[in-house]
Amino acid sequence: MSAFMPSTLNPATLLSRRFRPNQIPNLTGRVALVTGGSAGIGYFDALALARANARVLIVSSNEDKGKQVKDEINQNILDNNGHGSVEWYGADFGNLKAVDTLSKKLAGELDRLDILICNAGIGQTPYGLTADGLEKHFEINNLSHYVFTLRLLPLMQKTAGSLASPAQSRIVMQSSELHRFSPSSTTFLSKDEINKKGDGSQLYGRTKLGFIYFAKQLVKRKISSMEKPIVVTSVHPGTVDTELQQAWVESYGNIVGKLIERMTIAVAKSAPEGAEASLWAATSPDIHEGNWKNFQGNYYTEADGKPGQESALAKDEAVGDNYWELCARLTKELLGEEIH
Repeated sequence: MSAFMPSTLNPATLLSRRFRPNQIPNLTGRVALVTGGSAGIGYFDALALARANARVLIVSSNEDKGKQVKDEINQNILDNNGHGSVEWYGADFGNLKAVDTLSKKLAGELDRLDILICNAGIGQTPYGLTADGLEKHFEINNLSHYVFTLRLLPLMQKTAGSLASPAQSRIVMQSSELHRFSPSSTTFLSKDEINKKGDGSQLYGRTKLGFIYFAKQLVKRKISSMEKPIVVTSVHPGTVDTELQQAWVESYGNIVGKLIERMTIAVAKSAPEGAEASLWAATSPDIHEGNWKNFQGNYYTEADGKPGQESALAKDEAVGDNYWELCARLTKELLGEEIH
């Protein structure tokens, strides 16, 4: 009877298309980087990529946890006679100068970078400002990834140009269906708008909207003219049982927050299942030289899903332009250099 049972009983997973780690092609010789790779979905992204023989760099803020995860995954690879590896690098994504310093260091030291998964972030926590004076969801989830990605983009372009065919180099933004929680008044026109106090779910949702814009803007402004392009997508991992679920209690208190947390966990995917959408976007051989243009810049709610399912606001190109231009202005303000 067990042979007829599904591999999971999680409702969110049963209703989604699957992309299991054993579907990842051999990544020997490839280099991947996962931000937020020491916990949750990012951990299982890093683990699966390393098991597929990639050299994987994980970036997170907690040194003890990061080094523990590095040792744990490397031991797992060794125990299974694999050839992949994991390295840890530290950066606080709430400190833009620290992010900029690390990204420039990696861009100068690495010989290649094939895959970038932008996964690090905070959940639906209450409003607050970083030491840089920016609303914390926006700086950690959005602006720091803007800087990190653009600093590494020339290296990724060089790597893509050296590959035998296009579509093997990928950038993935970990977005969410919670982008629909972003206020309908969102325009990304000013720092004042970003720093206005708001509900934790809306602030989080706005950053997931930002990731959808970022993928589209990268294609429009940086990738479309490349002879051998990098495929850029944004994905929804599903409702996933990770540490981020604890943010409901932070924002809404023990009674309401605990109720929302229990309800979401009851139907949630496990973290390994939540990693499947980003792993599909980052590695699937079904995205190839003959069809990569069909995937470029799209948002997907599941692995190999139907594109174009994002909100009407997420499809607003003018607001997407605002998002890019605001990020560029803020890099000038905080770093003394406009990165664009």
